[in-house]
Amino acid sequence: MTTGITQQLALHTARVQFEDIPREAIEKAKDCILDQIGVELIGSTLEWNKIAYRYVVEMGGRGESTVVNYGARVPTLDAAFVNATFGQGCELDDVGFAAGGHPGAATVPVALALCEKYPCTGKDFLAAVVVGWDIMYRLLLAVRPSAGKRGFHSHGIGAPFGAMATAARLLRLNEGQILHAFGIAGMHSSGTMEYDQTGGEVKRVIAGIAARGGIQAALLAQLGLTGPPTIIEGKRGFLKVFADQTEPEEITRGLGSDFKIMRIWFKLYPCVATVQGVIYTLAKLIEEHRFGADDIDEIRVGISETSVTHGGAIYEPHDTASAQFSLPFSLAIRLLKNDNDLSFYMDPKLWTDPKVLALAKKVKSYADPNAKRDQNYNTTMEVKLTNGKIYKAFEPYPPGSPHNMVGRDVLRAKFRKMARAVLTEERIDKVIEAVHRLETYENAAELIPLLVK
Repeated sequence: MTTGITQQLALHTARVQFEDIPREAIEKAKDCILDQIGVELIGSTLEWNKIAYRYVVEMGGRGESTVVNYGARVPTLDAAFVNATFGQGCELDDVGFAAGGHPGAATVPVALALCEKYPCTGKDFLAAVVVGWDIMYRLLLAVRPSAGKRGFHSHGIGAPFGAMATAARLLRLNEGQILHAFGIAGMHSSGTMEYDQTGGEVKRVIAGIAARGGIQAALLAQLGLTGPPTIIEGKRGFLKVFADQTEPEEITRGLGSDFKIMRIWFKLYPCVATVQGVIYTLAKLIEEHRFGADDIDEIRVGISETSVTHGGAIYEPHDTASAQFSLPFSLAIRLLKNDNDLSFYMDPKLWTDPKVLALAKKVKSYADPNAKRDQNYNTTMEVKLTNGKIYKAFEPYPPGSPHNMVGRDVLRAKFRKMARAVLTEERIDKVIEAVHRLETYENAAELIPLLVK
């Protein structure tokens, strides 16, 4: 019999050893872990994310795993839910380049929650993150951009599988159990993107829901619950349900040798991924030609069709989420503030500021037919000034993405800025050092106390 896609992924999840993973992928995993921890720390201070924290604390239960910043010990599933919500709750977490989703928020919170209850080494922790990242990326690449055009959120449909694979490894499930865990994880796979049309902070908990669902799938499989062994390729499986056009060959291409964590994209701005390159392009034009907000007549932005609907639809934000998903708003505050700090997206006065809204209305985005696959996030921009001058630019890749990667010094500077919301400089240094030498830890849970205020 031909081995199906789901079975191949189950075998891959079970069999990869730390020693099988290239050194550069392990180093990328460390950068991913540090970045995600930083996002969780700053995310833990934001009011909309505190709702998730209050929810699990009020629910009570056995103290098994730790909530970052606060130090509360809650059931493992709840810790993963809250920390993943923190980790995707301010739009600064990593992205799967050309695939979508936020694999760091699907894997790192799961590993942090499980390593306290189910002891593992630093090598186990790193390998679990790499494999979980790999599984999630491959699945999403196969259905992009079709799934997004239908309105499905990439993280919502892909993260339960990444979270499950991470959990399955740390729970030491065998191949048969993991195959069933894939089938169970598929029952958690869901989520639409209506929030990028009309807002709503519920988007923040997508990662939490997926993390909880992924761990639950692995635990249920461990106890003997079965699932469909064709959840990916079946008649009513992942590929056929979530997309009209698919590339199933992308799921298994280079499986076991090409680890997709090398396709990680680190965000530098606290907004939707589809706007990252647009801000970068405008910032470079401003720096080169020295124009300001008062000089703008019109800004035309050519981006992918998916990006137009996933960032270009909102002109007048009414909450932080809708501000972060508004391309026009992001460009307006760049022109007015020369920055895109998180505080600007959180400022209700800016959502209704006449100057901001007037500038936003001068931004016109359109679908660029050249923006495909790896070029899915490229930006073509034309800025027309009131004096008649026109400046044009093309940026193929946003900063922090695989083809325009920033250095580790930039990533650590980003981590420090985020972590300062909770930790002292001395503690920040210790976290950086701990993640840097994580593979030497006999007990990965030694990292956890460093993440509490």
